[in-house]
Amino acid sequence: MAPLRYLIPCGVVLLATCAKYPSEPGFDNPVIPGDPNYEAPQTTILSGPAEASVIDSHTVTFVWAGNRNEMQFTYQLNETSWSGWNTDTSMALQYLDEGAYTFAVKGRYISGVEEDLAVSRAFTIDDIHGPALRLYPRLKQTGLFMSNSLEIMLEEVTDVMIVAVTLSFDPAKLEVNQIEVYVDERSILKTSGGTVIPFWSIDNSAGTASVDVATVTGSPAGVSGTGAIAKIYFTAKGSGQFIISAEESSIRDPSNNEITITEFVGALVTIK
Repeated sequence: MAPLRYLIPCGVVLLATCAKYPSEPGFDNPVIPGDPNYEAPQTTILSGPAEASVIDSHTVTFVWAGNRNEMQFTYQLNETSWSGWNTDTSMALQYLDEGAYTFAVKGRYISGVEEDLAVSRAFTIDDIHGPALRLYPRLKQTGLFMSNSLEIMLEEVTDVMIVAVTLSFDPAKLEVNQIEVYVDERSILKTSGGTVIPFWSIDNSAGTASVDVATVTGSPAGVSGTGAIAKIYFTAKGSGQFIISAEESSIRDPSNNEITITEFVGALVTIK
């Protein structure tokens, strides 16, 4: 009978020869560049204004998604700064002024790998239908005790000679410091070559500011189109939100007939 010490090595050799060890796990991380299954981050806009569309609203909402879960995104409107990276997948843009816009968004993996190019949509806001009177911009964000300004504008008017505007505001939140009635080429009332006759007044205790302006000696006597007539300068006095309205206003033609204003578009002031 063979010694036991000879049986043990044989068993060990036999087991080593016959066993099938599992292969090493493969490198599989598709969010890391260099992995054979790597997929570059990609963002898709799911809903929102179509490319080159014209929107009859000052509010638009974009919804987007990445090609993988747990992605972060940054977004931008026109040439403003990009937002901070976050997990938001939608954005509502409100109080947009009329004009052309481009919204862009791009994503990144939690590994830090960013999308090379942002996906974007170009669109136009055209939501004020004249003859109208409006303030520009329609959203003003400011800080306490900071000075700001808004333009008073006519929108899509025809044959206007006289404009009377009364702005109403919360005197506890805002103080109007000055009104500049344009008498040069900044005024739409100069487009017919006439002379602009300006009058204005401020009553901060009542929360009103008025502009009365006319064009004379022009040819033709009235003006048409879209453009500014004046600028108001104000200081924020109290925090919160409020509307500067212009509903107590009128426009008239060269025969002194009142022209019906279809829209009065005020401005939302947010004070922080």
